[in-house]
Order: sequence, then C-alpha cells, then structure tokens
Amino acid sequence: MLFVLVGRAVDELLGGRRPDAVPLMIALALLAAVLAGVGAWFSQRASAEAERRLRGTVVARVFERGATDVAGRSGALLALATGAVERVAQYRAAFLGPMLGALTTPLLALAVLALAVDPVAAGLLALLLLVVPPAIGGFQRLVRPLGGASRRTQARLTAGFLEAIQALGTLVYARAAGRAGEDLARRGETYRRDLLRVLAGNQLLILVVDAVFSLSVIVAAAVIATARVASGALTLGEAAAVLLTALLVTGPVDMIGQFFYVGIGGRAAQGQIAGHLAGPRPRATAQAERADAPAGSIVLDAVTAGWPGARPVLRGLSLRVEPGERVALVGPSGVGKSTVAALLQGHLHALEGQVVVDGLSGDPAGMRARLAVVEQQTFLFLGTIAENLRVAAPDATDDALWRALDDAGLREEIAALPEGLGAEVGEQGALLSGGQAQRLAIARAFLRDAPILLLDEPTSQVDLASEAAILAALDRLAAGRTVLMIAHRPGAILAADRVIALGGAS
Repeated sequence: MLFVLVGRAVDELLGGRRPDAVPLMIALALLAAVLAGVGAWFSQRASAEAERRLRGTVVARVFERGATDVAGRSGALLALATGAVERVAQYRAAFLGPMLGALTTPLLALAVLALAVDPVAAGLLALLLLVVPPAIGGFQRLVRPLGGASRRTQARLTAGFLEAIQALGTLVYARAAGRAGEDLARRGETYRRDLLRVLAGNQLLILVVDAVFSLSVIVAAAVIATARVASGALTLGEAAAVLLTALLVTGPVDMIGQFFYVGIGGRAAQGQIAGHLAGPRPRATAQAERADAPAGSIVLDAVTAGWPGARPVLRGLSLRVEPGERVALVGPSGVGKSTVAALLQGHLHALEGQVVVDGLSGDPAGMRARLAVVEQQTFLFLGTIAENLRVAAPDATDDALWRALDDAGLREEIAALPEGLGAEVGEQGALLSGGQAQRLAIARAFLRDAPILLLDEPTSQVDLASEAAILAALDRLAAGRTVLMIAHRPGAILAADRVIALGGAS
C-alpha cells in the first residue's frame, strides 16, 4: 500500500499538486518497520521455546528407553540433544515461517497491485511466480543428501570427541593419545568437507535465485511498466508502483536462499530426532495378578536374560524375596548378579519369564519407583550436595536433607564444611572421598524412602575403614525394608536372613 501511495504521490507532483497522503505514507512506513522488528523478535523467541520443548522431549525419551537401549550411544545422543535440537528448532521457528512468507507475500503484494493499480501488470508478474516452487523443490531434492551426510559425520565427530574425553586417562597411560588425536582430526576433516558441500549447495541456490528469478522479475516488471505507459494504460507514478512492487516479489524469494542452509540441516536433523522418538517404547504398566507376589516382594520366575549382542547370562532363574526379608545374592564374577540388578531396575528386559517388583511387572518406570538403589560406584552430578540429594526428592526441605545425612552418618562431615549443603561435590564427586560419596548415595536412598532396597556391591570401591561406616549406615537404611544384597566379600554383606548362590544352592 505504501508503494501504491508513492506512485500516486509521483503523479501528483508531476501534475503540480501537493501530495496529500504523506502522513499516511509515513504511518505505513513506520508500521512496516515495527512489524519487521516484531517478526524478528518473535522468530528468536519461538526458536528458543521450540528448542527447550524439543530437548526435553528428546531427553525424556532417553529415560523412557532405559540404559540398555541407549548403551554405547552417548556421543550420538549428545549430538542429538544439542546440535540436532538447535537445528530443528531454528528450522521450525526461523525457516518454515519465512519460507511460507516467501511463497505467499508476493501473491498478496500482486493482489494489492491488481486492485489498486493494474490487474494486467499484476497478472503477468504472477505468471513468473509459478515457476518458483517447482524450481526450488527440485533443487532441494538435488542437495538433500548433502544435509544428511553432514549430520552423520558431525554425529560421528561428536561421539569420537566425547569418548576421547571420557577415556583421556586411559589413552594417556596406553600412549594412544596421539592416535586418538589423529582419528579426531580425520573425522573433523571429513565433517569440514561435508559442511562445505552443504554451503556450496546453498550458495549455488542463491546464485540461481538471484541471477535467474530476481533478474527476470525486475526486467519483466520494467518491460511491462514501459509498455503499459507507452500504451497509455498507466501513468508514470503507477509504473513506479509496479517497479517497487516487483521488489516485494523478489525480496522474499531471496530469503529462501539465505535460509536454505538452515533448511538442509534442519530437515536432516528432524529425521534423526524422529527416528529417536519413534524407537521402541516400554510396555505399559501392568499390575501383576499373582497371589504369590505381594507388595514389597521380589519375584523372578523362570527368567532368561542377557545383554544385547551376547548370549543369555541367566537361564530359567527363579528366586523370591519375601516382604521385609534380607537376602544376599552371591557368586563369582560373570554369573549374572549385576544382570539381576539390571532386570529389577528395568534397565534390561527378560527374554523369557517374568520379573515382579513390589507387585509390578512389565513397567520399567514403575518398577524403578519401588526401588532405592545403592550401587558400586555412586554417580554424582556436578553441583552442590543439596542438589545431588534432591535428585531423589526434588521438594525436600533442608531439614529433611540434614536428617538423611544424619541417617547416613555423614552429617558431621558436611556440617564441618564452610558451605554446608551448598558445598560443591566436583565432577563425578571428585571433591569427596569414596566413602563420603557412597554415604551420600545412602542419604539419597533415605530420601527416596522406597519399600525395596537393592544393594549392588556398595562397598567394593572403598577401604575397610570406610566400609564399616557404610555398613552401619546401610543397616539403618535396611530397617523395615525388603533388601536384596549383591556382594563378593562376606564382610560386605549385611546380616542376611538367607543367602542365594547363583549357580548353586540357596
């Protein structure tokens, strides 16, 4: 509308009259500027919101699938939850909208031109628009494989880098750091080349759009305007409006080229995330209808299980832990003790038979909710003691945290720290001793307050002095709970009502 008014103002000036639409022209110019700014702000806000929601969905899916389904894919999952999510969010919020605008704004502009200036000129320019979608779509199909290749090489580079960082100590001790660095360099070079191919495709599209379409539209608009003025159908001012409107026709189409790199990467990343979200889902919650599996019990009935890609570790195993009973599960390494722990936590699904935890079967999330677990190595997140405790109980008060630390025999040591509950634990608990880390895990188990306690060799990584303190805390934790203990050393087993030797007699 501003361009239409500009054309009328030109005619009025040529006719010796003062333009009377100047205030309206100024208002329209300001409105266009404001809307352009709002559009840019909304695009950024929508991209950030889409990224937040999508990352939450991706990470939640990881937890739904459990440890077994995502084992060995930490690097790929990291790339998925970071780079892939960012590209998809930008694609959805900052690409699809401008793309829709690029295809619809010219039609709207030509409709205004047809109603206010000249339908013939508008119709002729509209014919040129018909070739844009097929041309753009064909070019997208041509370069689509480049985006997928770039995403795959980036995922491999991310996975390799993460593995190298995690195994840095081992690589140095084995004198393999140089080879690992060379491998990362090769992966980085492969990714650089694939990325340059994507950028080259993007630049080629911009060249095609600018040189072929944009130039064609401007030249056609000039020819049409000149011809219509020569025939007396248009005034000079109306011809100017036609030329200015032609800029609106080409401007959004140029945006396609500018955003095409986002589109290539976004579509490839969206395919990866779709594959991740479409993976196998855990079975629905199913209350075990067994008279011999009351609440608070553990039942494994003729269970055969093994880790993916390996032979079954357990074959036809049946065991039972009654409510309130303390049972020790013993046996040499490799006999399947940790496999039993993985089955109870829902990290591993039985190939045959049934696993029932506190009356639930077939629901990994529900089974885990009935368990408090203290394992060989406690995983502590980078943060404070309070934050690590609230992993088990997000709404716990400071008083509840101190009570849990007291029960775990750790209160005095934490109270002696200047920061108290705000003390940092370091990366993977590096600022705590092994015994302190284990007792912090016991405090988390107190906060969780689950009816069943699973102890998977909780003292195997500490010295004998720390073991005594940990066993005393575990004895307090086990009071009133069903307990299944997995251990090698007899001294690391609490007073048990019964001992089950895998592969032997109970």
